[in-house]
Amino acid sequence: MAKSNGVAKSGGNMDKEKESSEALPQYSERNGQPPSSQPPTMSADELNSAFASLDLSSWTSEVTPDTCLAHLKLLHAFQNLKEDVGYTDGLWGLYDSRVLSQDDKKSNAIEKNLKLDDETGKRLAGLREKRWALFVARAVDRYEAWWSKLSKGSLSEYDMEQDTERYTGFTFKSEPLSWAENILPPLDVLMVWHAHMLNPRAYLEDSILHCLNGLWMAGMPWKLVNKAIDTDFDYNVSDDCKKVWENLMGRKWDNVEDPLVKALKCPSCSTSHEIPWTTCSLPEGYNGQDPGLLGEGYGDGNFTYVCSNCSRILTREFLEVAKFVKDVQNLLHHNRPMPGTILHNDTGLPKMLPRTITAKERYERTFPNRLIKKNLRSKLLDLTRPEKRPTPSMNNVRVLIENALGNDSVVKEVESVTGRDAIKRYRLGAEARAHTRKMMSRYWGNSSPFALELGGAVLRQGIFVEKMTKIDWLHSPAARDTMSRLIKKYERFVRLMMLHPKQIVVPTLDVDLAWHTHQLSPSIYTQWVYSKTHQLIDHDDKIDEGKLSSAFAWTSKVYQETYGEVYSECTCWYCESIRASHVSSVGSILGVSKNEKISESFHTSGKASLCPPDNSAHISAHNSVRFKDADDRRESVQKLIHLSHKERLDKSYEKAQKRARKKGRELPPRDEYYYSYWGYPYMLYGPYVYPIYFTPGVYPCGDPGAAMAGQGVQGACVAGACGQGGGGCGGSGGCGGAGGVPPARPVVEEEVVEEAAVVEAAAVAEVAEAVAAAAVRGGG
Repeated sequence: MAKSNGVAKSGGNMDKEKESSEALPQYSERNGQPPSSQPPTMSADELNSAFASLDLSSWTSEVTPDTCLAHLKLLHAFQNLKEDVGYTDGLWGLYDSRVLSQDDKKSNAIEKNLKLDDETGKRLAGLREKRWALFVARAVDRYEAWWSKLSKGSLSEYDMEQDTERYTGFTFKSEPLSWAENILPPLDVLMVWHAHMLNPRAYLEDSILHCLNGLWMAGMPWKLVNKAIDTDFDYNVSDDCKKVWENLMGRKWDNVEDPLVKALKCPSCSTSHEIPWTTCSLPEGYNGQDPGLLGEGYGDGNFTYVCSNCSRILTREFLEVAKFVKDVQNLLHHNRPMPGTILHNDTGLPKMLPRTITAKERYERTFPNRLIKKNLRSKLLDLTRPEKRPTPSMNNVRVLIENALGNDSVVKEVESVTGRDAIKRYRLGAEARAHTRKMMSRYWGNSSPFALELGGAVLRQGIFVEKMTKIDWLHSPAARDTMSRLIKKYERFVRLMMLHPKQIVVPTLDVDLAWHTHQLSPSIYTQWVYSKTHQLIDHDDKIDEGKLSSAFAWTSKVYQETYGEVYSECTCWYCESIRASHVSSVGSILGVSKNEKISESFHTSGKASLCPPDNSAHISAHNSVRFKDADDRRESVQKLIHLSHKERLDKSYEKAQKRARKKGRELPPRDEYYYSYWGYPYMLYGPYVYPIYFTPGVYPCGDPGAAMAGQGVQGACVAGACGQGGGGCGGSGGCGGAGGVPPARPVVEEEVVEEAAVVEAAAVAEVAEAVAAAAVRGGG
């Protein structure tokens, strides 16, 4: 049987409701002190003391300071790996010399760390990112092979009708995998697995579909992983472990030693091909025309290959269709349900299908399966036939589904509507539409067997990894105190999600570390968070930057009002502006604003002095992306909202400056957000802005920091699958998932009015509170 429910642990049990109102552990000169102010005389042993001897069990039952520290060690190892790959000159035939001028080459500018001109520095950064993008693409391929080797079966619709551990009992009846050192995967595979688990609903769906009960139950083997990572953050395993991997997988332990070609069968005629991972390689010292970094190899941004047998043009878009058709075949021949129909929309957990024929014929979650079986099967199977021209994409699938949903007779046939009901117009239920969208979301930009494109997930997680290594809590003398503090803050964060289930609750970086650590023990996380919120809270992989920032402002305000402390413990202009936005002018003038007093206390207590702008835990924005709507009207409204949000931030910053000067302080300037992109410096407007990927074309599945929205475009909803009610776009269980961070989506005009009304109502409420307080003060 599975272990009992786990809880987050910070020195006390999270299940005690009274702890939600207790203050966080107090700041001191040691607690939360940034590494930049550590004494330079500390020895290596003293610097590493926080993580030199961690108390970890073979099976993690709760989130503790030690598991958070072990997680930080793993993140440092990922960052080391990234830097080793990106800075390895000549890897994949990508030499630094191809972007350097003759003068730079003669002076050995890179070796001597001489300053390069701006354009050369940018091109060199792009070359390094290209190496990393190829490495990540190969890592995902290796993870897919490892996953397939572990899987010993697949789910069927029959399983979904039974109360067994294959489905309904999956999250609590299964036995965890017994991890051992000799079955640990390579670090690159571990990195992809890490990113996969940080999408809880997608990971649960994939695990159920592939019957990987033990792997899901066990989660990250922290004790073994921690032992494998030394104090230099190198990942070291035994020779026996490497041999087991190479014998089992038929691949090298080291990613870069695997073949430079990808074995792939043509989905149309099954002819085997060996496709180069990249066509961007050049010999060192090459003086001809540079082909650029886009490329047409399997790991390049413009993958294109012509089948030598059937002349089919293989592209990433066609492989997405091939994946869809393969899943259709598994549905028809093996009764394997389509992805997106596995988990209940509201809870995010498996829920047994009804057993009666009548109920099953109308059960909304499995509507996509019935639509394919009863109406679309032959049309879908035709898409990959060799004679099908031109080469189809997922847009062809979208059109087929749109046409079916727009045909009332087809929908009635699929739903077995007969008798008198057949005369009436039949309206498809909201859940059926939601799961149709959810099914389609598994294929747009994703030709892998997983519910999401893991290459992009790894790259977006890389933003968080880089920020964690920059803050470097591991080498702080108060690291353990900091971990206890952020776990307590995470407990409060989850409580806010419980109290406000319809709101987007955005984590700070410290909260996100505890949240991520919890998710890496999926069974413990699922059982605990369900006991609090009655659903599996998802960790949304993509959310529009403007919506993220607005939601962060709401989270910060509610956190302050609930717990009487500031949320983002940071003194950058953005965090100061967010706190200033919580204070009404009237409340400030009358001196009765609680939020102003909380913000001021943060400074006067000395806490703010320990939170420098460039090294503190403000908003966690690794999942921030820029959504572009295909509808020009909605896109223009979206731009207006973005502009309005920036204007509000500007005004809040001005307010924060004025108040700070009255108190004899100066706020940091607006240009604090400098980042380094492989050594190339750049600046962002604020920490909530989606990370800039300077080479969006080099990634196999497109720009990780951008997404499209709107009907009728690549990656968009199916017309007829959207609607009002539960499961609608952006509602709980919408297109992208559900939970604490719901899916990002286009914002329509009504929301501008709604947002304005919310702001106005909040202002009126605070004014009323201020006046009432003033009246009480005057009368007393």
